[in-house]
Amino acid sequence: MSDLPKISIVTPSYNQDQFLRETIESVLNQHYSNLEYFIVDGGSTDNSVDIIKDYEDRIDWWVSEKDEGQSDAINKGFKRASGDLLCWVNSDDVLFPSCLKEIADCYLKQGKPDIIHANCVFVDNKGILKRLLRMPERTVFFLNRGVWSASAPAIFFSASIMRKVGYLNTRYHLSMDLDLWLRVARAGGIAYHIPKYLGAFRWHGDSQTSIAGQAKKQKNDENPETKIILNDALSRSTRKRQKEWRIIWKLYQILNLNYIHSYLETIGVKGKHWSEVFV
Repeated sequence: MSDLPKISIVTPSYNQDQFLRETIESVLNQHYSNLEYFIVDGGSTDNSVDIIKDYEDRIDWWVSEKDEGQSDAINKGFKRASGDLLCWVNSDDVLFPSCLKEIADCYLKQGKPDIIHANCVFVDNKGILKRLLRMPERTVFFLNRGVWSASAPAIFFSASIMRKVGYLNTRYHLSMDLDLWLRVARAGGIAYHIPKYLGAFRWHGDSQTSIAGQAKKQKNDENPETKIILNDALSRSTRKRQKEWRIIWKLYQILNLNYIHSYLETIGVKGKHWSEVFV
């Protein structure tokens, strides 16, 4: 255990009992010997607390109380964490069985980067694979031009960079990860990408990202939080210029064949449960 980085994972939870057990088991079944696991529930009124109690002998700390939203819940856990690496796994997402071992190996072999992230898988409310998405290496160049995409839940931050930038901004509830990435980049943080699928994001009608995506589709633009964050961080860049950089980014994705590979890989597994493929 002493040779492995300690990994602290926080699951923010609120009224998602239909997914919570699968999320908890995906974390605990990593069989990673230096894991610290917290669950921060926002005072759920469904069966979430009963589910958490089923695992409390394997959870390092949990609480169920009213909070100020997802960012506040995650910060509660992060500020209590003692790990070298920090990650949040929402109560409807899952980590694949090899995730923590891959992250730990990368952290030690690549000089302890500030951010480690992997490819993204989308599943529906039943855990059925809908889309596999190859994520390219994040670059400060594109990030500073307003081009960014999430690859949750397999994103891990060093505890040192988190303390340096001040954790999540509780002002944001949908795009807090974009704000965090920008602040880490400004602090000189180094990111490393693992070209493997290590976790699944659940896309369903009640997920915050789904809600934001629907709003974006209706307005044909970013959600309001994204606008605020980009305007604050990129004050010298116009909206038109940011859209031009997004087009360049898409062309870059086409040239490096990410779209094609994602499409072909999706065809091979679409319709299967994630546990049938990523074990």
